[in-house]
Amino acid sequence: MRPRSTATALLLVAAGLVSGCGGDDVEGYCSDLAEQQRSINRLARDGGGARLVTDGLEIFGPLREAAPGDVRDEWDTLVFALRGLSDAIEDAGTTPGQLARSGQPHGVTDEELALVQDAAVELASDRVQDAGAGIEQHARDVCQVDLGLGAG
Repeated sequence: MRPRSTATALLLVAAGLVSGCGGDDVEGYCSDLAEQQRSINRLARDGGGARLVTDGLEIFGPLREAAPGDVRDEWDTLVFALRGLSDAIEDAGTTPGQLARSGQPHGVTDEELALVQDAAVELASDRVQDAGAGIEQHARDVCQVDLGLGAG
């Protein structure tokens, strides 16, 4: 993805700030992103793993709710994929940490493990990675916040 020019970024910010109901939404969303920047950077540095599942929904869920329309689909894609993995792990009766330590904790069936693995593959899919890149680019262009997700 090629970076937008400064003029384009300013136009995007101006458009968001003057749009009817979106002005406060964009400003509030950008403020929320800035507040969560360190936590998101830490998750990105950790490369995902158990913390992504345990902390990710807590961080990303509210950001998805606050996201303006031009980046809402990307947040939906990311959060729904993360929720799918979290639900599969919970349905298997285990935790992300137990899975990371043992691969297949005692009591987790092959079918449950397969569902967890499928959800993890979805989270790592091009579609979800592209959504993350879109979120990162929007954060840079509109909010001037670097989330450390490696996009752009």
